Amino acid sequence: RLTVDTGLDKRIADAIEIVLARQGPEGAFGLWSAGGDDPWLDAYVTDFLTRARDRGFSVPDDAFKLALERLRNYVSTAPDPSTDGGLSLAYALYVLARNGVAPVGDLRYLADAKINDLKTATAKAEVGAALAMLGDRIRAEKVFDVAVASLAKEPKIEVGRTDYGSPL
Repeated sequence: RLTVDTGLDKRIADAIEIVLARQGPEGAFGLWSAGGDDPWLDAYVTDFLTRARDRGFSVPDDAFKLALERLRNYVSTAPDPSTDGGLSLAYALYVLARNGVAPVGDLRYLADAKINDLKTATAKAEVGAALAMLGDRIRAEKVFDVAVASLAKEPKIEVGRTDYGSPL
């Protein structure tokens, strides 16, 4: 029998407090202490804070704006996707788009010239979703097509395997 989780709101509010305590003065988040240098983690935490705000949880404006600014700064200085697969870049752009502040020109360039340099279908789909959120539906559809086509090229993880999909 399913029961209602009456403690969920408190756990989310507590989680918000914990992650904000781990935010450094430049807006980056750390796993165990304030600040860090992991742009994917910054995007992940900012995504969590975005979703929490969307559901009515209290997230201080200053801390939230600082997190978004951190992502904008990262996007402006991110390595070319051909060098690192673009996973952090794609996620940061997705989170910025959810908040209506993604640099449209950077997204369009990534979609038009660098989409095949993104390492995973998920990263490609994040770029497609960001474009769709910003109203560029035609480009978004093209990127989603590329993302779906690239799924066939990704390694499969079979249930019960202990090698996590690596060649035997």
